[in-house]
Amino acid sequence: MAFLDPVAVRVGGALLLLAGSAVAGQAAAPTFQELMDPSVFPEPQRGMVVESARLTGNRLEVVTTGAQFVADLRRGEITCRQRIGHERPVVRLRLGKALRGARLTHRGPGLARVTCTSPRLTIRINGDSLLMLHAHEPLAVPVDRLILPAWHTSFQANHIVLDEWGGFGLYCSATDLKDDFDLYADPVARYRLPADAVLWVGVCPPKPYDWERSLKDNVVWHWSDSEGYPPDDVLRSWKDLGNIVLLQSEVMLWKDWNLDFVPRLGPEEFARVRKTLHDLGMRFIVYTSPYYFLKGTALEGLALNSFENFKGWPPGTPTGENIELFMPAITRVMREYKPDGLYFDGQYTDNPAALYALARRTRALLGEEGILEWHSTWALGPSQCSLPQADAYVDFILRGEGVDARYGDFDYLRFFVSGYNVHNSIGVICNNGPTQVTPELASTLLRVNGRFHTIAGWAANPKVMETLRTHYQARLTPALREEVDHEVDRRQAEIAAVAARNKTEIAALKAEPKWDQPLFRADFAKIAAAKQVVSPHNQNPFTVADGVLRVRGYAHTHAYLSYPLPGKARGFVVRLRHGSDGGMSWGPSVALRLANNARIRIGTRADGELQADINGEQLHGDTYRISEWIWLRARWTERWGVVECSNDGKRYRMVWRFSHAGTMNGEPVELLIGKVPYHAQPQDNADRGDLGECEIGAVTVY
Repeated sequence: MAFLDPVAVRVGGALLLLAGSAVAGQAAAPTFQELMDPSVFPEPQRGMVVESARLTGNRLEVVTTGAQFVADLRRGEITCRQRIGHERPVVRLRLGKALRGARLTHRGPGLARVTCTSPRLTIRINGDSLLMLHAHEPLAVPVDRLILPAWHTSFQANHIVLDEWGGFGLYCSATDLKDDFDLYADPVARYRLPADAVLWVGVCPPKPYDWERSLKDNVVWHWSDSEGYPPDDVLRSWKDLGNIVLLQSEVMLWKDWNLDFVPRLGPEEFARVRKTLHDLGMRFIVYTSPYYFLKGTALEGLALNSFENFKGWPPGTPTGENIELFMPAITRVMREYKPDGLYFDGQYTDNPAALYALARRTRALLGEEGILEWHSTWALGPSQCSLPQADAYVDFILRGEGVDARYGDFDYLRFFVSGYNVHNSIGVICNNGPTQVTPELASTLLRVNGRFHTIAGWAANPKVMETLRTHYQARLTPALREEVDHEVDRRQAEIAAVAARNKTEIAALKAEPKWDQPLFRADFAKIAAAKQVVSPHNQNPFTVADGVLRVRGYAHTHAYLSYPLPGKARGFVVRLRHGSDGGMSWGPSVALRLANNARIRIGTRADGELQADINGEQLHGDTYRISEWIWLRARWTERWGVVECSNDGKRYRMVWRFSHAGTMNGEPVELLIGKVPYHAQPQDNADRGDLGECEIGAVTVY
């Protein structure tokens, strides 16, 4: 396999991506507009092709592996139809005016491209069923949802809407655009595109699922904080555990894992591991990370290269401005050290264009047979929004790290972790935490067509290995396909009822709550009745005056009161003032923990934003005035919930809507009030920060 300089990588003889500003030494993230260029990614990859493109009279039709796009030029409408599994329309764009002067400028196996003179726009459709609409003048684009949704999630002006058979995604270059997205409205969104904005529509799934590979390929996952190059006898012991080895030990594998990828123990040791694994008939992939690659960025000084005095991982690069620095680094890895593929620890979470470019450029680097895995617990933004048209170029997608509470959310496992009928790569649960493998989790995972990796350390645990063999590996047979699809069709038949229930619950959350008498009301005058959970850094952090709790503590440390709750909760309200507290994820907040490990925390950050932490998912945004009192409210129905904010305690605005899929209906364990960490555990950050004060005036649970 030949590896070219990534600044000039070509596929099929045409330029993939050339960021001129990066060549000149300036950081530049890929943009939606750059990806409209027909010289960028002109050839198909991963078997996703444009099968035909025809412009006849007032009708444009483009057929890809996964979709059919039909434009009625006279009406100014584009209907997008799913082709894989079930042929049906899924979404429609209405441009509100006839498309005149249409010209089909490019058609080939990789893309089709059309330009119109009125309104002035360009449409590009790629073989992966991604439609790109570039408005060269302001253009209003209402979007009609043509399927009943079973699941959806959003990030900025990006949304994904799915049912059991497939669905669609919407992505916009104007990140702050108010698109009026409402899952049950008609239209579902209204994109008022300014001139030069780009709107993407992706049809799911973009490729068929590789059932044969999903049954035979199993990854043995190795991580260590002391050993990145296991001895040969250890490597040989993995022979019966799987056929692909993931060497993840980032710090111990590379000398400067945030800055470059040079084998910590030298190229000879790397070659030894490669030879041993290849002699065993196993392939292997190695850790790299576009997100944590800090070389040449403003974060370079925060690079970490040792576990000595470890204070946590450094921040990452979410928007992709380091791509022209990262690509040469992984090109050298493939050329000089010759692994069989790469594992990406985090991608570009804030920029769909960069995420898409990263997927396609890396696939070009690895070739069709190279192995690519994405560790993608956060795909786009802090929620479960994703870009299936990027995910489709990946072999394995690992999701769910640190969010064990979400394993009880069937829809989370079905639509985000598995990705079956979404991106159709192999979705793997990242169960390297306390849950590991249980018969219940294995059963649910196979129902949603998800997979496990085998963590190398499990080999020393006979109970875990027996559970893995009996409840998981024994069921990886061709019969699984029929079982999975039967369940998919059964659940699809219930979509109308699911959608009606969700619509009713979401409508109820738009209205004011109809609560009975409070379940609990904090009385800070009786603070002695509460359990005090306080960091050793904070001496006597609590004082009470006029019924207000004042908490004095270091910014990134904990100091909170813990109260038991007498019954099930449906919501709570907190009045607080952030004040001089320097905390972000340790800022003033209230958290509710349940017996089933579910939790919700709402509070404020020192940067003037609000923050919510729901079952391991962190949300932050909106703004408030640090010096003023504000009211925060969280409430939920059987499956949905909202976080709201008010300046006067009377008129609330919705900040976030979330799905908890029933996890918040369990028995509560405790209510935490004060400086509560994001994970609702009594832990500090390694950097305690400066001393400050915050105030909490009232907390009521209903």
